Amino acid sequence: MKFKDIKLFKRKDTDSKQKRSLKRSHLIELLAAIFVIIFLNIIGNYIYTRFDLTSEKRYTLSNATKRLLKDIDETVLVRVYLEGNELPPDFVRLQNETKEMLNQFRAYNKYIEYEFVNPTDFDDPKEQQVFYQKLAQKGIQPSQIEIKTPDGLKQQLVIPAADVMYKGQETSVQLLLGQRYVSEAELINNSVQALEYTLTDAIRRLSRTEKQRIAFLQGHGELERHAIYDIQLALTDYYAMENITLDGNINSLTERVIDSKDSTNISFRNKFKLLVVPKPTKPFSDEDLYIIDQFVMYGGRVLWLIDGLDIEMDSLANRSQTMAMRMDLGLGFDEMMFTYGVRINSNLIMDIRCMPIPMAGGSMGNNPQIEFRPWYYFPEVVPLSKHPIVKNLDVIKSEFVNSIDIIDNEIRKTVLLTTSEYTRVVNAPAVVDLNVAQTEPDPRLFNKANLPIAVLLEGAFKSPWKNRLSPTFTDIPEMGYRSEGDTTKMIVISDGDIIKNAFNYRQNYPYPLGYDKYTNTMYANKTFILNAINYLCGDEDYMESRSREIKIRKLNVAQIKENRLMYQVINTVVPIVIVIVSGVAIVLIRKNRYKKK
Repeated sequence: MKFKDIKLFKRKDTDSKQKRSLKRSHLIELLAAIFVIIFLNIIGNYIYTRFDLTSEKRYTLSNATKRLLKDIDETVLVRVYLEGNELPPDFVRLQNETKEMLNQFRAYNKYIEYEFVNPTDFDDPKEQQVFYQKLAQKGIQPSQIEIKTPDGLKQQLVIPAADVMYKGQETSVQLLLGQRYVSEAELINNSVQALEYTLTDAIRRLSRTEKQRIAFLQGHGELERHAIYDIQLALTDYYAMENITLDGNINSLTERVIDSKDSTNISFRNKFKLLVVPKPTKPFSDEDLYIIDQFVMYGGRVLWLIDGLDIEMDSLANRSQTMAMRMDLGLGFDEMMFTYGVRINSNLIMDIRCMPIPMAGGSMGNNPQIEFRPWYYFPEVVPLSKHPIVKNLDVIKSEFVNSIDIIDNEIRKTVLLTTSEYTRVVNAPAVVDLNVAQTEPDPRLFNKANLPIAVLLEGAFKSPWKNRLSPTFTDIPEMGYRSEGDTTKMIVISDGDIIKNAFNYRQNYPYPLGYDKYTNTMYANKTFILNAINYLCGDEDYMESRSREIKIRKLNVAQIKENRLMYQVINTVVPIVIVIVSGVAIVLIRKNRYKKK
């Protein structure tokens, strides 16, 4: 054998060893990858984590929800009826988001169980009808929707609702919000935003053993019951409510308990956690003011919704002008507010950022033409504060609102709502003229900015009756008079109509709180009032998940039409070019690497 043949044989042997070594290396890499995948899956069953890169943290549960899930010690079963073979894309999205939310719940607590049930999967129509009747008894109503098919429009029944069962109790929730005045896309998006709150709210209601009591004050010309129907209906699931009239009854808000063994031992406690004062229009008697003050001194919370001027839109129904006069609630009321730390001014705010109202703008034949004009007396309030009560809230509508002065005392104040940077103040008596809506505003007159119209007060309040009452009265044990109170809180809003829902007298039903029937716009008044009441009652956990916001990132239709060809090229040619360039680069790199070897 020649030397050349020996060298060639050695080279072949070396190449064979390199190939075996390369195969062994690849096999080891494959086994290692499989092992790592299996290992990570096993670890993932015991340790739950995720990275939420969305700007609004849509895949991150709120701290309040985490605390609620942590306290669950029995199985919670959620039975969802949003199931079917031909759901529209929007409802499929709601279905998927519901599953994702329930999976997040289960990741934090093993007692969370859920199932999706197809409400149309019945062979016997009678059984299906009985099933629908049972759902109706729970308050679950199907939604009739239209689906586009090659053969035309098709009607389909969808039930976007769920039953929640916990500790032997059951409640039903609607996954699709009952907002009749928005588009379907907005409706689905709003429902997705509210999923966390909707599901946790049901669990809270089932786990709460006792409801706190709330009183709505009557007897001083406050809003009638049909005007506060929607907010009271929304509060029913969480609180026990009562409409009360004081009439000078010392025990109407604070009760006195006399020890059966020692008649001199008297304990005092408030009957209610919160007192709501919804737009009084008649003066308060000194007796009623004293009763409310002592309710505050013993730790009671108050939500004041007060108008500084007496003015209603109805007064402009048959004439173009009216006069806004000072609302007389009694000198004692003004002194009480001043002592607590605020003053509601007798003025009227005009704001360039305002609601439109329908007005006659001419006629076509015998038909009057209606057009919408800005009504500067109805400011649209955009919350700027980062306080949990108003954080992430949408626009709030107001009507004939007044400014609030903040008085310097020991009470901590937080401004919740303000006007815009283009505000005008008209002092009482103020002329309100409909013709203002027909003229362009003069920016020089709108020279005020960010005037407070809702203020949160927190601290130990002092009684306005201090040093005014005779010792023969204050020393009576049964009166239990306090000149300084326990630490508590109250909210003062200078617009009583913020809590008022419109009412359809023809069909005898109330509109949702915050809904404007003229523009079909839903404002955030209801959420604001609910947040305010939750905060005053110490139920801050309700606010965090209710106020979260998930944005719809819609495509710009006009831009798509204008640059359609460019987007088509980007989506078809660019991926192909990337693949070709990547392939050539890999070949060149491999060729260069093995060439060196």
